Amino acid sequence: MVGIDAKNKHTLDSTYICSVCSLILLEPVQLINCGHRQCQSCLDTQHETSITCRQCQLKTSRNEVLRDRGFKTDMTTLFIECSFCQWTGVLNNYPEHLDESHSNTKCEYCDEEFNSIHQFNEHQVFVCQKRTVDCKLKDFGCDEKIGRDKMHEHYLTEHHQNVTTNVIRQMLSKLNDSEVDNRFSQVTTVRDCTRVKAQLEELYEVVNMLSDAIQTLNNDQQYLSTESLRSQVTLPKLMEELSKIKISVEESNTFLEGMRCNQEVLNQDFASLQEKVNDLQCVSYDGTSLWKIADVKKKMSMFYDCFCSEL
Repeated sequence: MVGIDAKNKHTLDSTYICSVCSLILLEPVQLINCGHRQCQSCLDTQHETSITCRQCQLKTSRNEVLRDRGFKTDMTTLFIECSFCQWTGVLNNYPEHLDESHSNTKCEYCDEEFNSIHQFNEHQVFVCQKRTVDCKLKDFGCDEKIGRDKMHEHYLTEHHQNVTTNVIRQMLSKLNDSEVDNRFSQVTTVRDCTRVKAQLEELYEVVNMLSDAIQTLNNDQQYLSTESLRSQVTLPKLMEELSKIKISVEESNTFLEGMRCNQEVLNQDFASLQEKVNDLQCVSYDGTSLWKIADVKKKMSMFYDCFCSEL
């Protein structure tokens, strides 16, 4: 399980927010070395003998992690706005409202359905690949929001690479300023050792991220090389097919040109035959001359009009 989600969680004091799941604390526990808190369920997901605080990177032994019952009691009066509807109330009554009104929920990003609010919140925080999340280097300047399934592509962007480079430079600068390389043996207090170790672990995590990005680049390069070889094999075949198509088009154009010439000859022959037919209509075979009058109806109408006017 994870913490409790609410519409107004970002307006609450940060002490009420779990540093692991970024939700409202559920069954809060306190790390003695730094005083920061996590959900009990978020703590249980970490199997190391010492717990690293997500806020300050200090480590606390599991034996020094305490359930903060007093803080849990103080949280019961927190004002809460339901993340699913218009309900408002105190945190103490919020779980009951969720169970009664929102027992069956659907993820707005991937449409997966859940019959438990805790399962839904856990899916949203850690699992859903379609949900947009902050880059791991948000605190260092990479403030883009990316879908979980697009995170590897984001690591390859120029902006993220520049931020990563700046982070490494800052860490190296801090290490040089504290002269860790030259005076590491002189660090005597447990807190100093913990701070330096936390910095090294943070640097190690960034290097791992770079390693993953490089591996992705190598995979992409291999894929592009394979596609290039495939294209080199396919290109000659395509060129051959293109030549055949070009020849076929030229032959079709030649054939159509011949058809056009034949059509013109046929049109001329048809016009000649039409003239002969018209001439034959004026020929008499019994010695009587024929007088062909065009537009007979029109001329008869004119004659009739003239005749009527004379009357």
